[in-house]
Amino acid sequence: MSSIKEHKGQMLKFGMYGFLKNLRFFEPFLILFFLATGDLNLFQVGLLVAIREIIIYIVEIPSGVIADMYGKKTQLVMCFLFYIISFLIFFLGGFYPSFWIFVIAMSLFGFGEAFRSGTHKAMIMQFLDVEDIVEPKSEVYGKTRSMSLIGSTIMSLISIALIILVKGQYHWLFLAAIIPYAIDLLMILTYPKYMNERKETTFKLKQFLKENWESLKYVFTTKKVRGFVFDASAFQAGFKSIKDYIQPLILAATIGLYVFSENQNEEVYIGIIYAIIYIISAVASANAYKLEAKIDKVKIINYAWLFMGIVSLILGFFVGNIYVIMVAFILMYILLNIRRPIMVQEIGDVTAEGRRASALSIQAQLTSLLLVVFAPLIGLIADYSYDLLFKLVGITMISIFVIAAITRRKLQYTN
Repeated sequence: MSSIKEHKGQMLKFGMYGFLKNLRFFEPFLILFFLATGDLNLFQVGLLVAIREIIIYIVEIPSGVIADMYGKKTQLVMCFLFYIISFLIFFLGGFYPSFWIFVIAMSLFGFGEAFRSGTHKAMIMQFLDVEDIVEPKSEVYGKTRSMSLIGSTIMSLISIALIILVKGQYHWLFLAAIIPYAIDLLMILTYPKYMNERKETTFKLKQFLKENWESLKYVFTTKKVRGFVFDASAFQAGFKSIKDYIQPLILAATIGLYVFSENQNEEVYIGIIYAIIYIISAVASANAYKLEAKIDKVKIINYAWLFMGIVSLILGFFVGNIYVIMVAFILMYILLNIRRPIMVQEIGDVTAEGRRASALSIQAQLTSLLLVVFAPLIGLIADYSYDLLFKLVGITMISIFVIAAITRRKLQYTN
């Protein structure tokens, strides 16, 4: 047995992977980019998100199988190539804005997300198993995720400088994001060779489909795996459906507000708020395992639904208050980043080692499927009313918590 202290080099690489991957300088302004540059409405933005998620949904399970068959390192290299090409097309879209150009860029971005999702987590788990690391998986994953969130914080701060430098021309942020992604791609090539193990060296459609089917069957017929996969997917989809609406909310709330009246560059405040959100989230993620040691993991997983619902409901009544918006989104990110490392550990612990990459990919795929439904609907509601949107999301999440609690009690009574 060994400790992560004995593997500082590789642990640093794991952390740097997430750090560099999260230097998406455009992220705090993505919806504003679509609304301003592409002259789209929120329903069309929702359609773009749905298209991205459809691509992820279609490619997700095959991507997990490809990782198992051709090697996880190879898969991640392909992933970053898709990202870089996507960023280039978004950049060009700034000069030639068109819904269909954004469809192409979003589709390629979706390929990158599908090829990445679950793969790096599986590599971390493989490393922990091979090196016989004694620390809990949630602690290790939480610390690497905190590095990702620190990257997001730095991204937010750099994006402030960039948005001032380019005078609000959002498309230049996509070009800047290519640099850290190219560095990340090169770093992945230095990972240990055993992380690129292959089950099958040549492509065989029959074998590919068989692996695909076996992965699906395993997840949906194994009760514990199925339960955690569905829970993680639903919660993540709910969060991802609403998280980016902080951008137009902040923009609307800061216009005319006295404290911001001397500087009308509202994008600066969006960047600052994102930085605050990410640094607090990094602390939450890095310390999630400590909370898990004091509170039952199942309670943390379940009560996150209730607390997220309450926060969303309160936000629905105060969508014009910049301070409530800030606190609400900070709390949402804290809840997600406390819950997520625990969910990854639970899925990893109940899943057979050889099926982890596929199981995590299926979880991400299910999240995408839910987002395909949610994103356009939420965009349509947001076009009508932000307060109605957050009230409905809050009521839904609280209802899920209540129904789940009643179901658990009935099962306990029956048993």
